[in-house]
Amino acid sequence: MFRKRHLVLTAALTAVFVWVLASLFFAGVRLYESADPLVRARNIIVNNYVNPLSDEQITKMNDMAISAMVYSLGDQYSSYLNAEDLVSYQEEKKENYKGIGISVNFNSETGTLTVISPYDGMPAQKAGVLPGDIIKKVGDLTVEAGTYDAVLDYIKNGEDDEFVLLILRGEETLSIPVRREEVKRQSVTHKMFAGRIGYVRVSEFIRNTKEDFKKAIEDLQSRNMTGLIIDLRNNPGGYADTVLEMTDSLLPKGVIAYLEDSHGERQYFHSDENALNLPMVVLINQGTASASELLAGSLQAHGLATIVGEKSYGKAVGQSVHPLSMNTAIYLTDARYFTPNGNCIDGIGIEPDVKVALSKDLMGKISLLEPEEDPQLSKALEIVSQKVGQ
Repeated sequence: MFRKRHLVLTAALTAVFVWVLASLFFAGVRLYESADPLVRARNIIVNNYVNPLSDEQITKMNDMAISAMVYSLGDQYSSYLNAEDLVSYQEEKKENYKGIGISVNFNSETGTLTVISPYDGMPAQKAGVLPGDIIKKVGDLTVEAGTYDAVLDYIKNGEDDEFVLLILRGEETLSIPVRREEVKRQSVTHKMFAGRIGYVRVSEFIRNTKEDFKKAIEDLQSRNMTGLIIDLRNNPGGYADTVLEMTDSLLPKGVIAYLEDSHGERQYFHSDENALNLPMVVLINQGTASASELLAGSLQAHGLATIVGEKSYGKAVGQSVHPLSMNTAIYLTDARYFTPNGNCIDGIGIEPDVKVALSKDLMGKISLLEPEEDPQLSKALEIVSQKVGQ
């Protein structure tokens, strides 16, 4: 009898043990299937690596993992902003800072740093840097994926106030000395040409641009302007809300543009009935990018302006800063812009209605040229004069 009870008890315990093991196994399978592999990988390393990880090592591991995820997108405009990068990003958004005054685009896949535009009157422009130039070295630093942050830091905070940029321009390699200075961003200038033809140059879209643009237009109107030239050459873009408000002031009631997100959902931007109602020409070139292409493309789609110059850069995607923590974020391409007629010029650019070339040696001096020196501006004046019957 004892042996029989013992066998029954043993069988019962075995059944319970098997049930527990099975439960743990299937729970582990469910955990394995449901848990994020990235989280699991991090936890495995943190909990099992032979040497305990310091807080600094864990932070570095997180930074490299997130950076790799963003890098895997193959998107030249998206990036991970660690604590240092986020501070740099916020510094770059300031209206005044120390540097050389230049807008660039870095392709992390090829390690290529391309100049979108030098800012008007700033050190890079004075030195002769042009849109489309590829920066190979800054001082002694070679530009590549692993040195990009160090290159930017050197441009803003390096010990030497003057250094050399090694530039690739087409097939030609150039050494261009440039001096680091206080950059004071003034984005709008204006004047009146003969025949009361107004001219407004917009070099970028920053926070004060829309108010300065409004004042420029009001001043020209008070002087009986009959036609308008808007110069967006070498304009790398900027704040979308700024350019939307400016475009609204020029267009009659209708669609300015729309954006489409990753889910296919669209957001339309409309102008009111107030409009400038004057003949207009917009000047563009290969340094005209992003927000400036939105303005030019909208006016062209509505047939309200003649576009003169050379094909624009071709950037019609928008980025937003998505915070991850108090001091890190992802700068992510999260929308694509379309002109009112449904065209997306991303990677394509805007084709001018009237093509006029400008030599490379003059391209970096646009803000300093008179009409007789600038064939694009000269053609714009000719077209506006014809429109107003002069």
